[in-house]
Amino acid sequence: MNSITSRNYYAFQWHAVFLALTVTFTEINTVLPSLIVKVGGGSFQIGLLTAIMVGTPITGQLLFASYLHTQPRKRGYLLLGVSLRVAALAAVALILLAAETISPQILITYVYFLMFIFSIAGTFAAVSYTDILGKSLAVEQRSRFFVNRQIFTSLAFLISAPVSRWVLGNFAYPLNYVWMFGLAAGLLLIASFGFWAIDEPEVEPSKEAHSFFKVLRAIPEHLRNNKPLWRYIQLVNLTGFGLTLMPFYIAYASRHYGLSGKQVGNYLLVQIVGMLLSNFLWGKLVKRFGFRGIVRGCIICGTLLPVLVLLLSGTPLPSFLTVFFLMGVAISARKIAFEGLLIEITTNTNRALHKGIVGTTSLTTALFPLVAGGLIVMIGYAPVFLLGSVLVASAWFTVSGIASDTSV
Repeated sequence: MNSITSRNYYAFQWHAVFLALTVTFTEINTVLPSLIVKVGGGSFQIGLLTAIMVGTPITGQLLFASYLHTQPRKRGYLLLGVSLRVAALAAVALILLAAETISPQILITYVYFLMFIFSIAGTFAAVSYTDILGKSLAVEQRSRFFVNRQIFTSLAFLISAPVSRWVLGNFAYPLNYVWMFGLAAGLLLIASFGFWAIDEPEVEPSKEAHSFFKVLRAIPEHLRNNKPLWRYIQLVNLTGFGLTLMPFYIAYASRHYGLSGKQVGNYLLVQIVGMLLSNFLWGKLVKRFGFRGIVRGCIICGTLLPVLVLLLSGTPLPSFLTVFFLMGVAISARKIAFEGLLIEITTNTNRALHKGIVGTTSLTTALFPLVAGGLIVMIGYAPVFLLGSVLVASAWFTVSGIASDTSV
Protein backbone atom coordinates (compact mmCIF):
# COMPACT_ATOMS: atom_id res chain seq x y z
CA MET A 1 0.00 0.00 0.00
CA ASN A 2 1.42 3.37 -0.94
CA SER A 3 0.74 6.46 1.18
CA ILE A 4 -2.24 7.62 -0.92
CA THR A 5 -4.09 4.27 -0.99
CA SER A 6 -3.30 3.80 2.71
CA ARG A 7 -4.81 7.21 3.51
CA ASN A 8 -7.90 6.44 1.45
CA TYR A 9 -8.23 3.01 3.06
CA TYR A 10 -8.44 4.46 6.56
CA ALA A 11 -10.62 7.38 5.45
CA PHE A 12 -13.23 4.96 4.11
CA GLN A 13 -12.98 2.85 7.28
CA TRP A 14 -13.57 5.99 9.43
CA HIS A 15 -16.72 6.73 7.46
CA ALA A 16 -17.87 3.12 7.69
CA VAL A 17 -17.57 2.97 11.48
CA PHE A 18 -19.54 6.15 12.17
CA LEU A 19 -22.06 5.30 9.45
CA ALA A 20 -22.64 1.99 11.26
CA LEU A 21 -23.44 3.90 14.43
CA THR A 22 -25.89 6.02 12.42
CA VAL A 23 -27.55 2.98 10.88
CA THR A 24 -28.10 1.39 14.28
CA PHE A 25 -30.21 4.32 15.45
CA THR A 26 -32.33 4.33 12.26
CA GLU A 27 -32.19 0.62 11.35
CA ILE A 28 -34.51 -0.04 8.42
CA ASN A 29 -35.57 -3.53 9.51
CA THR A 30 -36.30 -2.79 13.19
CA VAL A 31 -36.30 0.88 14.29
CA LEU A 32 -38.13 2.43 11.32
CA PRO A 33 -40.94 -0.18 11.06
CA SER A 34 -41.38 -0.10 14.83
CA LEU A 35 -41.87 3.69 14.62
CA ILE A 36 -44.57 3.23 11.98
CA VAL A 37 -46.34 0.59 14.11
CA LYS A 38 -46.03 2.82 17.18
CA VAL A 39 -47.66 5.72 15.34
CA GLY A 40 -50.53 3.45 14.28
CA GLY A 41 -49.50 2.13 10.86
CA GLY A 42 -49.68 -1.45 9.61
CA SER A 43 -48.15 -3.71 6.97
CA PHE A 44 -49.17 -1.46 4.06
CA GLN A 45 -47.57 1.61 5.65
CA ILE A 46 -44.42 -0.40 6.38
CA GLY A 47 -44.37 -1.53 2.76
CA LEU A 48 -44.62 2.06 1.56
CA LEU A 49 -41.80 3.18 3.87
CA THR A 50 -39.63 0.25 2.72
CA ALA A 51 -40.32 1.14 -0.92
CA ILE A 52 -39.18 4.70 -0.18
CA MET A 53 -36.06 3.61 1.69
CA VAL A 54 -35.04 0.82 -0.70
CA GLY A 55 -36.75 1.68 -3.97
CA THR A 56 -35.91 5.39 -4.15
CA PRO A 57 -32.14 4.85 -4.14
CA ILE A 58 -32.46 2.13 -6.76
CA THR A 59 -34.70 3.98 -9.21
CA GLY A 60 -32.70 7.21 -8.92
CA GLN A 61 -29.29 5.71 -9.53
CA LEU A 62 -29.24 5.88 -13.31
CA LEU A 63 -30.39 9.51 -13.35
CA PHE A 64 -27.51 10.51 -11.12
CA ALA A 65 -25.03 8.05 -12.63
CA SER A 66 -25.63 9.34 -16.15
CA TYR A 67 -24.41 12.74 -14.94
CA LEU A 68 -21.79 11.72 -12.41
CA HIS A 69 -19.96 9.29 -14.68
CA THR A 70 -19.02 12.27 -16.88
CA GLN A 71 -17.26 14.00 -13.96
CA PRO A 72 -13.55 13.33 -13.39
CA ARG A 73 -13.93 13.98 -9.63
CA LYS A 74 -16.92 13.15 -7.45
CA ARG A 75 -16.02 13.93 -3.84
CA GLY A 76 -17.92 17.24 -3.82
CA TYR A 77 -21.11 15.49 -4.92
CA LEU A 78 -20.56 12.83 -2.28
CA LEU A 79 -20.31 15.45 0.47
CA LEU A 80 -23.42 17.23 -0.80
CA GLY A 81 -25.44 14.02 -0.62
CA VAL A 82 -24.25 13.23 2.91
CA SER A 83 -25.06 16.76 4.11
CA LEU A 84 -28.65 16.45 2.88
CA ARG A 85 -28.98 13.14 4.71
CA VAL A 86 -27.81 14.74 7.96
CA ALA A 87 -30.40 17.51 7.56
CA ALA A 88 -33.21 15.01 6.89
CA LEU A 89 -32.43 12.97 10.04
CA ALA A 90 -32.25 16.10 12.16
CA ALA A 91 -35.61 17.26 10.78
CA VAL A 92 -37.26 13.94 11.73
CA ALA A 93 -36.01 14.37 15.30
CA LEU A 94 -37.42 17.91 15.48
CA ILE A 95 -40.82 16.86 14.10
CA LEU A 96 -41.07 13.94 16.53
CA LEU A 97 -40.69 16.43 19.38
CA ALA A 98 -44.17 17.63 18.45
CA ALA A 99 -45.53 14.13 17.69
CA GLU A 100 -48.26 14.28 20.34
CA THR A 101 -49.76 17.40 18.75
CA ILE A 102 -49.77 16.00 15.20
CA SER A 103 -52.28 13.49 13.85
CA PRO A 104 -50.83 10.02 13.08
CA GLN A 105 -51.55 10.35 9.34
CA ILE A 106 -49.76 13.70 9.06
CA LEU A 107 -46.86 12.46 11.19
CA ILE A 108 -46.37 9.40 8.98
CA THR A 109 -46.53 11.65 5.90
CA TYR A 110 -43.77 13.87 7.33
CA VAL A 111 -41.66 10.77 8.02
CA TYR A 112 -42.25 9.53 4.46
CA PHE A 113 -41.22 12.85 2.95
CA LEU A 114 -38.06 13.25 5.03
CA MET A 115 -37.05 9.62 4.47
CA PHE A 116 -37.53 10.26 0.74
CA ILE A 117 -35.08 13.19 0.97
CA PHE A 118 -32.75 11.00 3.02
CA SER A 119 -32.94 8.20 0.44
CA ILE A 120 -32.61 10.31 -2.72
CA ALA A 121 -29.60 12.11 -1.20
CA GLY A 122 -28.18 8.71 -0.33
CA THR A 123 -28.54 7.67 -3.95
CA PHE A 124 -26.60 10.70 -5.10
CA ALA A 125 -23.90 9.93 -2.54
CA ALA A 126 -23.79 6.18 -3.18
CA VAL A 127 -23.01 6.46 -6.89
CA SER A 128 -20.08 8.74 -6.08
CA TYR A 129 -19.00 6.57 -3.15
CA THR A 130 -18.74 3.35 -5.18
CA ASP A 131 -16.84 5.07 -7.97
CA ILE A 132 -14.36 6.79 -5.62
CA LEU A 133 -13.88 3.61 -3.60
CA GLY A 134 -13.15 1.55 -6.70
CA LYS A 135 -10.47 3.90 -8.01
CA SER A 136 -8.98 4.89 -4.64
CA LEU A 137 -7.96 1.41 -3.46
CA ALA A 138 -5.43 -0.94 -4.99
CA VAL A 139 -6.91 -4.16 -6.44
CA GLU A 140 -5.14 -6.30 -3.82
CA GLN A 141 -6.71 -4.22 -1.01
CA ARG A 142 -10.33 -4.84 -1.94
CA SER A 143 -11.16 -8.21 -0.38
CA ARG A 144 -9.41 -7.22 2.84
CA PHE A 145 -11.13 -3.83 2.83
CA PHE A 146 -14.66 -5.22 2.53
CA VAL A 147 -14.14 -7.90 5.18
CA ASN A 148 -12.39 -5.50 7.58
CA ARG A 149 -15.01 -2.84 6.93
CA GLN A 150 -17.72 -5.28 7.93
CA ILE A 151 -15.81 -6.33 11.06
CA PHE A 152 -15.25 -2.71 12.14
CA THR A 153 -18.82 -1.72 11.42
CA SER A 154 -20.17 -4.73 13.26
CA LEU A 155 -18.10 -3.77 16.30
CA ALA A 156 -19.57 -0.28 16.00
CA PHE A 157 -23.01 -1.85 15.79
CA LEU A 158 -22.26 -3.92 18.89
CA ILE A 159 -21.29 -0.78 20.81
CA SER A 160 -24.29 1.24 19.65
CA ALA A 161 -26.92 -1.53 19.89
CA PRO A 162 -27.00 -1.55 23.74
CA VAL A 163 -27.19 2.25 23.64
CA SER A 164 -30.14 2.05 21.23
CA ARG A 165 -31.78 -0.59 23.42
CA TRP A 166 -31.35 1.63 26.47
CA VAL A 167 -32.75 4.70 24.69
CA LEU A 168 -35.76 2.82 23.33
CA GLY A 169 -36.50 1.18 26.67
CA ASN A 170 -35.87 4.08 29.07
CA PHE A 171 -37.50 7.01 27.31
CA ALA A 172 -41.19 7.20 26.60
CA TYR A 173 -42.49 7.65 23.05
CA PRO A 174 -41.82 9.99 21.26
CA LEU A 175 -38.67 11.07 23.14
CA ASN A 176 -37.00 7.72 22.55
CA TYR A 177 -37.27 8.16 18.78
CA VAL A 178 -36.28 11.84 19.04
CA TRP A 179 -33.02 10.73 20.65
CA MET A 180 -32.54 7.96 18.08
CA PHE A 181 -32.81 10.28 15.07
CA GLY A 182 -30.89 13.11 16.76
CA LEU A 183 -27.97 10.82 17.55
CA ALA A 184 -28.09 9.43 14.01
CA ALA A 185 -27.81 12.92 12.52
CA GLY A 186 -24.81 13.83 14.69
CA LEU A 187 -22.96 10.59 14.02
CA LEU A 188 -23.53 10.82 10.26
CA LEU A 189 -22.02 14.31 10.34
CA ILE A 190 -18.92 12.89 12.05
CA ALA A 191 -18.81 10.05 9.50
CA SER A 192 -18.59 12.58 6.67
CA PHE A 193 -15.26 13.85 8.02
CA GLY A 194 -13.63 10.76 6.51
CA PHE A 195 -14.53 11.92 3.01
CA TRP A 196 -12.65 15.20 3.52
CA ALA A 197 -9.45 13.15 3.99
CA ILE A 198 -9.77 11.20 0.72
CA ASP A 199 -7.19 11.86 -1.97
CA GLU A 200 -9.40 11.17 -4.98
CA PRO A 201 -7.60 10.22 -8.21
CA GLU A 202 -8.80 12.13 -11.25
CA VAL A 203 -10.04 9.79 -13.97
CA GLU A 204 -11.11 11.26 -17.29
CA PRO A 205 -14.59 10.05 -18.28
CA SER A 206 -14.98 7.47 -21.00
CA LYS A 207 -15.56 8.73 -24.54
CA GLU A 208 -18.75 6.67 -24.42
CA ALA A 209 -20.24 8.95 -21.74
CA HIS A 210 -23.74 10.07 -22.74
CA SER A 211 -26.75 11.92 -21.42
CA PHE A 212 -29.42 10.27 -19.28
CA PHE A 213 -31.77 9.47 -22.17
CA LYS A 214 -29.00 8.10 -24.38
CA VAL A 215 -27.84 5.92 -21.52
CA LEU A 216 -31.40 4.75 -20.92
CA ARG A 217 -31.77 3.71 -24.55
CA ALA A 218 -28.38 2.01 -24.44
CA ILE A 219 -29.18 -0.24 -21.45
CA PRO A 220 -30.21 -3.27 -23.60
CA GLU A 221 -26.93 -3.03 -25.51
CA HIS A 222 -24.91 -2.87 -22.28
CA LEU A 223 -26.68 -5.97 -20.99
CA ARG A 224 -26.19 -7.90 -24.25
CA ASN A 225 -22.50 -7.10 -24.32
CA ASN A 226 -21.84 -7.68 -20.63
CA LYS A 227 -23.16 -11.06 -19.47
CA PRO A 228 -21.68 -10.79 -15.95
CA LEU A 229 -23.54 -7.49 -15.47
CA TRP A 230 -26.79 -9.06 -16.67
CA ARG A 231 -26.34 -11.99 -14.28
CA TYR A 232 -25.55 -9.59 -11.46
CA ILE A 233 -28.78 -7.71 -12.11
CA GLN A 234 -30.73 -10.99 -11.97
CA LEU A 235 -29.01 -11.77 -8.66
CA VAL A 236 -29.89 -8.38 -7.18
CA ASN A 237 -33.52 -8.66 -8.25
CA LEU A 238 -34.10 -12.17 -6.93
CA THR A 239 -32.31 -11.68 -3.61
CA GLY A 240 -34.11 -8.35 -3.27
CA PHE A 241 -37.31 -10.21 -2.44
CA GLY A 242 -35.73 -11.45 0.78
CA LEU A 243 -34.18 -8.08 1.60
CA THR A 244 -37.45 -6.18 1.30
CA LEU A 245 -39.39 -8.71 3.39
CA MET A 246 -37.25 -8.07 6.46
CA PRO A 247 -39.09 -4.96 7.77
CA PHE A 248 -42.35 -6.93 7.79
CA TYR A 249 -40.96 -9.33 10.39
CA ILE A 250 -41.35 -6.61 13.05
CA ALA A 251 -45.07 -6.18 12.24
CA TYR A 252 -45.53 -9.96 12.24
CA ALA A 253 -43.70 -10.32 15.56
CA SER A 254 -45.84 -7.59 17.14
CA ARG A 255 -48.94 -9.77 16.60
CA HIS A 256 -47.47 -12.50 18.81
CA TYR A 257 -45.23 -10.67 21.28
CA GLY A 258 -46.38 -7.03 21.34
CA LEU A 259 -44.00 -4.17 20.60
CA SER A 260 -42.31 -2.37 23.47
CA GLY A 261 -39.21 -0.23 23.15
CA LYS A 262 -37.25 -2.83 25.08
CA GLN A 263 -38.31 -5.57 22.64
CA VAL A 264 -37.25 -3.52 19.62
CA GLY A 265 -33.90 -2.97 21.33
CA ASN A 266 -33.54 -6.72 21.89
CA TYR A 267 -34.33 -7.48 18.25
CA LEU A 268 -31.74 -4.95 17.15
CA LEU A 269 -29.09 -6.26 19.56
CA VAL A 270 -29.52 -9.88 18.44
CA GLN A 271 -29.36 -8.80 14.79
CA ILE A 272 -26.08 -6.99 15.44
CA VAL A 273 -24.61 -10.02 17.21
CA GLY A 274 -25.48 -12.13 14.15
CA MET A 275 -23.72 -9.62 11.90
CA LEU A 276 -20.60 -9.57 14.06
CA LEU A 277 -20.19 -13.32 14.55
CA SER A 278 -20.84 -14.15 10.90
CA ASN A 279 -18.06 -11.82 9.75
CA PHE A 280 -15.47 -14.37 10.83
CA LEU A 281 -17.15 -16.99 8.63
CA TRP A 282 -17.35 -14.62 5.66
CA GLY A 283 -13.70 -13.67 6.13
CA LYS A 284 -12.70 -17.29 5.63
CA LEU A 285 -15.10 -17.86 2.74
CA VAL A 286 -13.93 -14.84 0.75
CA LYS A 287 -10.33 -16.09 0.84
CA ARG A 288 -11.34 -19.49 -0.52
CA PHE A 289 -14.31 -18.80 -2.79
CA GLY A 290 -14.19 -15.04 -3.42
CA PHE A 291 -17.25 -12.80 -3.19
CA ARG A 292 -19.38 -15.44 -4.95
CA GLY A 293 -19.03 -17.76 -1.98
CA ILE A 294 -20.44 -15.15 0.37
CA VAL A 295 -23.26 -14.38 -2.08
CA ARG A 296 -24.31 -18.04 -1.95
CA GLY A 297 -24.33 -17.84 1.85
CA CYS A 298 -26.56 -14.77 1.60
CA ILE A 299 -28.97 -16.68 -0.66
CA ILE A 300 -29.19 -19.58 1.80
CA CYS A 301 -29.97 -17.20 4.69
CA GLY A 302 -32.54 -15.29 2.62
CA THR A 303 -34.27 -18.53 1.67
CA LEU A 304 -34.49 -19.80 5.26
CA LEU A 305 -35.55 -16.56 6.95
CA PRO A 306 -39.22 -16.31 5.85
CA VAL A 307 -39.75 -19.99 6.67
CA LEU A 308 -38.23 -19.59 10.12
CA VAL A 309 -40.45 -16.59 10.85
CA LEU A 310 -43.52 -18.71 10.20
CA LEU A 311 -42.24 -21.78 12.07
CA LEU A 312 -41.02 -19.95 15.17
CA SER A 313 -43.84 -17.43 15.60
CA GLY A 314 -45.77 -18.17 18.76
CA THR A 315 -42.87 -20.04 20.37
CA PRO A 316 -41.15 -18.48 23.40
CA LEU A 317 -39.54 -15.17 22.46
CA PRO A 318 -35.94 -16.39 22.95
CA SER A 319 -36.57 -18.98 20.20
CA PHE A 320 -38.04 -16.36 17.86
CA LEU A 321 -34.93 -14.21 18.31
CA THR A 322 -33.19 -16.75 16.03
CA VAL A 323 -34.92 -14.90 13.16
CA PHE A 324 -33.15 -11.64 13.97
CA PHE A 325 -29.81 -13.40 14.46
CA LEU A 326 -30.06 -14.96 10.99
CA MET A 327 -31.21 -11.61 9.60
CA GLY A 328 -27.95 -10.11 10.85
CA VAL A 329 -25.99 -12.93 9.19
CA ALA A 330 -27.73 -12.28 5.85
CA ILE A 331 -27.25 -8.50 6.04
CA SER A 332 -23.56 -8.94 6.81
CA ALA A 333 -23.09 -11.22 3.79
CA ARG A 334 -24.87 -8.77 1.51
CA LYS A 335 -22.83 -5.79 2.70
CA ILE A 336 -19.53 -7.59 2.15
CA ALA A 337 -20.19 -9.34 -1.14
CA PHE A 338 -22.56 -7.39 -3.37
CA GLU A 339 -20.62 -4.14 -3.61
CA GLY A 340 -17.32 -5.99 -3.88
CA LEU A 341 -18.67 -8.17 -6.68
CA LEU A 342 -19.92 -5.13 -8.62
CA ILE A 343 -16.51 -3.46 -8.33
CA GLU A 344 -14.87 -6.62 -9.68
CA ILE A 345 -17.00 -6.74 -12.83
CA THR A 346 -16.71 -3.03 -13.65
CA THR A 347 -13.85 -0.68 -14.56
CA ASN A 348 -12.82 2.77 -13.39
CA THR A 349 -14.47 4.38 -16.44
CA ASN A 350 -17.80 2.52 -16.39
CA ARG A 351 -18.33 1.78 -12.68
CA ALA A 352 -20.63 4.72 -11.85
CA LEU A 353 -22.67 4.14 -15.01
CA HIS A 354 -23.05 0.41 -14.43
CA LYS A 355 -24.08 0.99 -10.82
CA GLY A 356 -26.82 3.24 -12.17
CA ILE A 357 -27.90 0.57 -14.66
CA VAL A 358 -28.08 -1.99 -11.86
CA GLY A 359 -30.27 0.35 -9.84
CA THR A 360 -32.60 1.17 -12.72
CA THR A 361 -33.15 -2.49 -13.57
CA SER A 362 -33.65 -3.62 -9.95
CA LEU A 363 -37.41 -3.26 -10.24
CA THR A 364 -38.37 -6.02 -7.82
CA THR A 365 -36.50 -4.36 -4.96
CA ALA A 366 -38.17 -1.05 -5.74
CA LEU A 367 -41.72 -2.32 -6.18
CA PHE A 368 -42.02 -5.50 -4.12
CA PRO A 369 -42.41 -3.77 -0.71
CA LEU A 370 -45.59 -2.06 -1.97
CA VAL A 371 -46.88 -5.28 -3.52
CA ALA A 372 -46.01 -7.29 -0.42
CA GLY A 373 -47.72 -4.81 1.90
CA GLY A 374 -50.92 -4.98 -0.15
CA LEU A 375 -50.81 -8.77 -0.51
CA ILE A 376 -50.32 -9.24 3.22
CA VAL A 377 -53.48 -7.23 3.85
CA MET A 378 -55.42 -9.38 1.35
CA ILE A 379 -54.06 -12.92 1.78
CA GLY A 380 -51.96 -12.86 4.93
CA TYR A 381 -48.30 -13.18 5.82
CA ALA A 382 -47.68 -16.88 5.17
CA PRO A 383 -48.22 -16.99 1.36
CA VAL A 384 -46.16 -13.81 0.86
CA PHE A 385 -43.29 -15.06 3.03
CA LEU A 386 -43.20 -18.47 1.32
CA LEU A 387 -43.26 -16.88 -2.15
CA GLY A 388 -40.34 -14.67 -1.14
CA SER A 389 -38.39 -17.71 0.05
CA VAL A 390 -38.82 -19.51 -3.27
CA LEU A 391 -37.80 -16.47 -5.30
CA VAL A 392 -34.65 -15.91 -3.24
CA ALA A 393 -33.69 -19.57 -3.63
CA SER A 394 -33.86 -19.25 -7.42
CA ALA A 395 -31.05 -16.65 -7.28
CA TRP A 396 -28.60 -19.53 -6.68
CA PHE A 397 -28.46 -20.27 -10.41
CA THR A 398 -27.37 -16.73 -11.35
CA VAL A 399 -24.15 -16.69 -9.34
CA SER A 400 -22.04 -18.95 -11.56
CA GLY A 401 -22.43 -16.55 -14.51
CA ILE A 402 -20.86 -13.61 -12.66
CA ALA A 403 -17.12 -13.13 -13.12
CA SER A 404 -15.36 -13.22 -9.77
CA ASP A 405 -11.89 -11.99 -10.56
CA THR A 406 -11.95 -9.31 -13.23
CA SER A 407 -9.04 -6.90 -13.29
CA VAL A 408 -9.77 -3.20 -13.27
